[in-house]
Amino acid sequence: MKLLSILVALCFAIPSMAARKDEWQALDRLRTGDSIEVVAGNGREKGEFVSSSTESLMIRTNAGEKRFERAGVVQVISRSSSRRLSNIVIGAGIGLAISGVTDGTLGVRLRNEGSNERALIWTLPVAAGAGVGAVLPAHKTIYKR
Repeated sequence: MKLLSILVALCFAIPSMAARKDEWQALDRLRTGDSIEVVAGNGREKGEFVSSSTESLMIRTNAGEKRFERAGVVQVISRSSSRRLSNIVIGAGIGLAISGVTDGTLGVRLRNEGSNERALIWTLPVAAGAGVGAVLPAHKTIYKR
């Protein structure tokens, strides 16, 4: 149980550490037309990336082009590709590995004692892993102040 707690904590800690982007130059990787979300001091705006310079960022929204000064931008999120499905598959795979180890160790002991909890041993970790994968951030943080 302690190992499972550590694995769950790592699943949440690693993406948040990897998402830490302090450098404005990371916006150079965006292509014109990429779907992004800009979080600024005065709210959030979703739109398509137009351009960026050392001092500002420009996006195209339904209302037209909007420019954000670098000092006012808190976070830029790439919405062009969701990673939710891959997070779910990875989580389910980790749960499957945990199920295999549990069935090979604890499951053998339980079956020896006359208890057959095999369905529970295989479904709970897979479902829990997929659930953890589903709640992880699905969009990539490009810049965060």
